[in-house]
Parts: sequence; structure tokens; C-alpha cells
Amino acid sequence: MTEFLSIKSEFAVSGNNQSVADDNDDRNIRSVVFGEDYEFDTWYPCEYYFSGDDKKKHAGVMVDRLYVCNKCFKYTTVAGTMGLHLISCSSSFMTPGRLAYQYNDFSIREVAGDQHKLFCQCLSLFANLFVGTKSVHYTVEKFKFYILIHHLSAKKEQIVGFFSKEKLSWDDNNLACILIFPPFQGQGLGQMLIEFSYQISLLEGKIGSPEKPLSDHGRKSYLLYWKAAIARALPVLVTEGRVTINKLASKTSIKPEDVVEALKNMNALQQTQPTRDGKVTWSLSSVNVDTWMNSQRIKSKSLIDVNCIIMP
Repeated sequence: MTEFLSIKSEFAVSGNNQSVADDNDDRNIRSVVFGEDYEFDTWYPCEYYFSGDDKKKHAGVMVDRLYVCNKCFKYTTVAGTMGLHLISCSSSFMTPGRLAYQYNDFSIREVAGDQHKLFCQCLSLFANLFVGTKSVHYTVEKFKFYILIHHLSAKKEQIVGFFSKEKLSWDDNNLACILIFPPFQGQGLGQMLIEFSYQISLLEGKIGSPEKPLSDHGRKSYLLYWKAAIARALPVLVTEGRVTINKLASKTSIKPEDVVEALKNMNALQQTQPTRDGKVTWSLSSVNVDTWMNSQRIKSKSLIDVNCIIMP
């Protein structure tokens, strides 16, 4: 933990960048200045940004602005300190880890928490301002982080989001925490990362699932992906013969219970009359799947080009 605490001394919390917290607002940081180009409000409190004397100092008050480097995610409440840091970091810092995916203007880097502890800790702290649950803070060693990067030009790139997953999950969870940073939401990037997590599961020969329980927003996002993935896979399976839940799970790497939930949500799974021995059977309607796909204007082409995934 001493390596992480060095940030506290280098980027000291000081100055008058604070105000009295509203009784109805439990956040301790009002907004984030992210690099040079973005400023946006936080959604949740994160007490882990402050420790020791700093924690006592900021009890009951709200920091107006937290300055966060958009490359390494180090932070300070002093604008001048961050300005000097950005000059140095912009010219010397490279996103750590190995290249796991590259297609057009986007790439994904796989970063091991035990190998790049400081970067992953700072990233996790930042995420906690926007993810109310399931965000690690300091104990990043057991996780891999997949960093989504938008390449704006040959010389300029921007980290726009990430997801984390346990290195070893007995439940075959393929995702623990996911976040697209607020300025970059609404562009389908979350669906891209979710699909990437499932494509990794497919290549590893596993049937995966996100860590549960899901938040309301998380469930909505995953239902959208599950339904789209099933709609894309179904025509191929139909040509191969009888379609079953297990075949859909194997084709998409989506757990059978998640396949069932998605099909029911599309009104594509209907219970038939019980057999004489009392067994309940289900009928799958590919027509209803097609109807949903057309109504949502879901493209038949996947968001991730599997040929561009780089496995270790």
C-alpha cells in the first residue's frame, strides 16, 4: 500500500477547493476535471480518495473539483499541480499492459492488476465515483483490467472506459465491473466491452456471465446484449437443426439461465401444454426474435471483429 500512498503526498489535497456538503447529497466530490478537455459531475461518494488527516479535514465538506489525469488517473485538488503533471504525463506515459484488440479507431489493452498496481488502483478509485457497487479500490492484484482506448489521431488517444474481471473465477464470471466514462456514454461502447468479454469466454471455451446481482442499469444493458447475441446466432443454429437452450448457450457463451431470461424478454419462449407425465416444454419462436431485432434495428454484424482479438 506504500506505493499507492505516495500519491497522497505527491498530489496533496490542499487549498480552498471545497464547500459545505448539502444534507441531501452524500457525495464528497462535486465534479471531476478529466485531463484538459472534460469536466463532469460525480454520481457517488468515494471516501477512499482521502485518508488519515485528509479524511478528517474533509469530513462534512464537499471538494468542488478533483483533477484527474486522463492517462494515468493520478489525482489532486490543485489545478496547478495537475497542469504540471499533464505536461510530463502527456509526453512520457503509455497505457500499460498488452494489446488485446485493435480495430479501426479503437483498441483494448489487458492490464494485470498485480503487474501495474498503481495504475489499476487509481483507475478503480476513479470508477468508484460513477459505479455505486462492485468496484475494487486497493486489492487489484486478483483482477485483470481491459482498457478501451479511442485513437483520435496518430498522436492522440483517449481512454474512454474499461471493465475488470477476476483472474480466477469459480463461477466463470467474465466481468466484475464495467464503466464507460460519462463524456463517452451513449455511443454503444458499453455494448462493445460486454461483447468483448463474451468473445474472450468463447475463445477460452467457457460459458460466462457477469458478476451478480446486476444493478437495474446493468441488467438493462446485459439484456440488450443477450438478446442481440441470440438474435445473431439463431439463424445459424436453425440451419443446423433443432435449436435448444444449451445450443444457444454454447454458440454465444451466455449462461443458459441468461439465455432463457433474454428469450422471455423478447416474448420468444412460450410454454406449451404439459406432457402426460407432467413435464413442461417450451417452444422457441424465431419469428418473435426477428420481430424484436427489426424493431430495435439491431445490426446482424457483431460489434467486435473476432479476427482482431489478440490472445496471449
